[in-house]
Amino acid sequence: MKSHRSGTNWAWLRSLLETNLQRQPGFKKNFRLQDRLETLGQGMFNRNYLIEVAGKALVLRLAKVEPGLQTRKEGVMRLRAEAKTLQALERLGFPYSTPKFVCLVEDGVEGTVGLIESAVDGLPLKLFSNQNEPDRLLKIIAKVAVAVHKLPKSEFSHLKDRVDGREHLLEQLEALSRSIFDEFEQAAQARDWILSQLPKSRPAVVLHGDLLPQNLLLDDVDRSRVSIVDWQEAIIGDPAYDLAVVTRGVRKPLGVQHGLEQLVDLYNETAEQKLPVNAVVVHELLFHLSWLSDAMKTQPKRVGGHAPEHYAELLGGILRRAALRETGTAEGRFAHDK
Repeated sequence: MKSHRSGTNWAWLRSLLETNLQRQPGFKKNFRLQDRLETLGQGMFNRNYLIEVAGKALVLRLAKVEPGLQTRKEGVMRLRAEAKTLQALERLGFPYSTPKFVCLVEDGVEGTVGLIESAVDGLPLKLFSNQNEPDRLLKIIAKVAVAVHKLPKSEFSHLKDRVDGREHLLEQLEALSRSIFDEFEQAAQARDWILSQLPKSRPAVVLHGDLLPQNLLLDDVDRSRVSIVDWQEAIIGDPAYDLAVVTRGVRKPLGVQHGLEQLVDLYNETAEQKLPVNAVVVHELLFHLSWLSDAMKTQPKRVGGHAPEHYAELLGGILRRAALRETGTAEGRFAHDK
């Protein structure tokens, strides 16, 4: 994108919105925005803005183009995939509220640069944690994950399909830099452990891909009403992946003691496919292996972030806790909280 868009060019944004909404049903050809735009902050791949049009709240998601993170082509592919995902969710009558797709946003010079979707009511789940019910967030996330994983894959043909969880795991391993296994003993041990845990048969499912508390919204009035936003990371793959996004190999996921085991137990209460804890641990290790690989690539010019040794140490910790857990003792099961 042009350099003047690295900041917030409000005049350009207004013109972009007006031009694209004028082409949509229900908007006049001379439509003009009357209200101000508000920034909703940035995600990894998008800049988000809130607008109100004819009493309806809409969200503009502009693709970010940043070297090493996302190319323009990749940004457009993500936008188009997200648009199709939102349309599929609406067709299927998904039980949780999701944004409704309005249109892709086209710039006269650069082509597709964003999308417009409806805004959904609610505040991020992370704002509703309860000390008296520490596992409340995990309960909600588990229920949402089960609902997402029940979605029919046939309605999401725009997402890359994988036959099963095994294919998803091997694909992630193959994408890693080979050098990390020579450089760090913990990485080689993690790879070997992952290969020892490959599932024989675990069908792939539709995944949200980013079920963190900031992407789940609770209605401020009806606390039982949950909305799910930010579907740009949706894929088809191993169901354990969605849970590992939440636990990430930390000692107390979302601040909950024994959070990994609790999340898996809560998920298995209603899931069609029951998951062992190790299935989630495999993806935790893959996340850290990927971060280790990225850290090694950027090490000479790294300004922020962690050194490769940081991720290697975390890999070792995850493996030690997995080994203790496999002893089957109470000490092993909860060793990660010591």
